[in-house]
Amino acid sequence: MRLKRREVLLGLTSLGVTLISASCNSNSPNQTAQTNQPANQTAASPVASSGSTASGSKVRIGYQRFSELDLIRTRGELEKRLKERGFAIDWVFFQSGPPMLEAMNAGSLDWGGVGDTPPIFAQAAGAQFYYVGMTPRGPKTQDIVVLKDSPIQKPADLKGKKVALQKGSSAHYLLISMLEENNIPADSVEVVSLSPSDARAAFEQGKIDAWSIWDPFLAVIENTGKIRNLNVGKDRRAFFLASQKFAQENPDLVKIILEEAKNNEEWGQKNTKEIAQQFSQQLNIDASILEIVNQRRKWGLSPIDDSVLTAQQQVADTFYQLKIIPKQIQVKDVALPFDTYAKLYPS
Repeated sequence: MRLKRREVLLGLTSLGVTLISASCNSNSPNQTAQTNQPANQTAASPVASSGSTASGSKVRIGYQRFSELDLIRTRGELEKRLKERGFAIDWVFFQSGPPMLEAMNAGSLDWGGVGDTPPIFAQAAGAQFYYVGMTPRGPKTQDIVVLKDSPIQKPADLKGKKVALQKGSSAHYLLISMLEENNIPADSVEVVSLSPSDARAAFEQGKIDAWSIWDPFLAVIENTGKIRNLNVGKDRRAFFLASQKFAQENPDLVKIILEEAKNNEEWGQKNTKEIAQQFSQQLNIDASILEIVNQRRKWGLSPIDDSVLTAQQQVADTFYQLKIIPKQIQVKDVALPFDTYAKLYPS
């Protein structure tokens, strides 16, 4: 479980949460998430191009597939509001969170959305951003799975086994926190770092013993009927992040984006079937599977309060104690100042 310092320093370009943008590589074409971005969008990795982002006329927003920001993008309400203020949106597609945060730190991105772990690696690497909003994820949106005939029945059975996961992702934190809670030495499990698509192939071929993974990949593999869940998932969070420069210079735009994010969450909670149908063709995943994903996630936009910062600090401390990040960080240092935040947050 102990990673070399060099691996940590590569975190922003090789680690992180590879969400729906990565391929599921199912045997069925209806269970394969596509990586091709819409024709009118920009794909960015590791640093988004800034050639079309004229200062003062465009808000540059990074998104991942089937995320809150992807839904906001497709609905078009935010464009309307920003257009009234003289701004257009430059939507930039990313396959994972770390390169999105690298682009933000390079000054070529204003806003983005990632899971709970990439910001930890980004802050440890010196990225300049603020946490500005949080959306919850239910415990069933992630898990560690094994093949149906596997002898692994409980966490303790993972000792001496190979577990595939994406380093620096929420799946990584799920495994190490689960081992800690069950008093299982971290070095008693062999972590195999694989992207979701490669992990699934290795998992189904029996080359690894277990797979720590999140939705929609989790829902897709569950739908095959070939696996068992260890049922170790727990509540987690996804975050809206803003570059510090953008937040400091454009508080009115931050307020508008947060208002539309709140509206989007309220709309999404009431329209899970419509969302599943909308994205099914784009992702080439059956709508019934995406509907399950929507139903077991949680909806709503929440402020970055002390409870959220405490939870994130625990993630940061865990990675530091295992020497996975190079230095200890204080998450509160990149929380938008409360006196500013309270004025911006939608009531």
